This record gives sequence, structure tokens and C-alpha cells, in this order.
Amino acid sequence: MTLDWYVLQNGLTANFVLDSLGNFAGVTGSSRDISNELDRAHLIKLRSQCDAVLVGGATARGEGYKKSNRFETYVFTKGATAPGLHSLTFTNSIELAKIISDLLEKHGRLLSECGPMILNQLLALGLVDELFLTAVSKDALKIDECEAIARRVLSLENYELSQSEQIETTMFTRWRRA
Repeated sequence: MTLDWYVLQNGLTANFVLDSLGNFAGVTGSSRDISNELDRAHLIKLRSQCDAVLVGGATARGEGYKKSNRFETYVFTKGATAPGLHSLTFTNSIELAKIISDLLEKHGRLLSECGPMILNQLLALGLVDELFLTAVSKDALKIDECEAIARRVLSLENYELSQSEQIETTMFTRWRRA
């Protein structure tokens, strides 16, 4: 059940989950509400390969991020973070690009688990090397439906869908910078 192409390369890789309506979080504000067992297994697989995780403050709070013994966790936030997490702030795209450059210099494989606000900024700036996007549905989605949902929610103008695989009712996709 594991996708052999879910492999992190050096650079910034993003992971994101959507449901068939384009929602990235459920009723509690957490992506756990829309995720499923398959999606969580692939998130764990990606995390096992990364050197550091990058996440937004709202996601960190909503998902209950804690210090990991496996990788460093960096949080974009203006407030406090949980113990062991590293706070980051930026006010413009130049600062954001510098942060990503510095983190990539320190950590070869950086995994973004940011929500759509920060992820869209990273995508628009062309900072994401590849995106693993999972579309979770009650019924099987066609790849063109998945692509339309993804493009409606994310800034994928400069990205191409390079790989996809349907497992049960979950569509796994890989997008690469064009």
C-alpha cells in the first residue's frame, strides 16, 4: 500500500491534503478530519525521510505539533510555539525566500506541512520543488477532477502534475515545478 514514488529529494517538498470539495480541514479546523489512514501513512513516510518540517502557526496549533526527536520543526508564527519548536517570522516575499534558502542550506530535505495561506506563497514564489497532494473522497475521483480541485485551492500555475495513483478512493499526486 505504500507508494514507492513518495520519496523526498533535496529541496523543499510540500505535503497537502484536500477532500473532494476542496476543503483542507474539517469541522474542528484540522486536516485530520478529512485525512484517512492511507494519507496518514504517506505523511509518516515523508516525515521519516525529511531533515526538517516547516509549518504555519495555525496548523501547528490546530494539529498539536510537538518537538520531534527525528527532525527539527520550524513554525511561522507571531506568537509562542510549543517547547522545542523553532519560531520564524517574515513580512514579505524576500524575507520568506531568504528563510527557505537558509533552512535548505542547514537541512537538505525540508518538508512543508503549511496550510494554504503560506503554501500558496511558497508556490507562487516557485520555492517548492515538488508537492505531494492527496485528494480524499468517499467515491473514487478521476485525475482530471483531482487536478481541477487542486488548481482551485492552490497556486499551481507554475507546476505540472507529474504522477498520480489511485488507491481505493484516495488519489495521490505529485506536482513538480515547471
